[in-house]
Amino acid sequence: MIAFGSGDPTRAICSTLIAQAFQAVHYPVLPTVEYRAAATEQCPDCVDEIMHIRHHSLFAPRDFDVSPYFRIVKPTIEGKFDFRTLKWA
Repeated sequence: MIAFGSGDPTRAICSTLIAQAFQAVHYPVLPTVEYRAAATEQCPDCVDEIMHIRHHSLFAPRDFDVSPYFRIVKPTIEGKFDFRTLKWA
C-alpha cells in the first residue's frame, strides 16, 4: 500500500479521501441498495429501497463517475473546448 511518512496509508488514495469527506456530511456516493417488500393494504406491490453506506476505503474513481448523485462535467462535452488552444510549456 502507498504510505507517505506516518499516518493512515489509505488516506493517500484520492477516491478514498473524497468518499470519506462526502460520507462525513451524509451525501451518498454509490450506496448499496436493498429492496424489501412494503406491502400495505393501499399498495400490495410496493417496495422499500433501503440504502446502505459502503466503507469509504472500498471506493474507486469510477464510482463517482457512475453514481447517480453526481454530474460529471467534462469540458469537451459542456462547451466548445479545443485542446489545440492550450499553451504548453
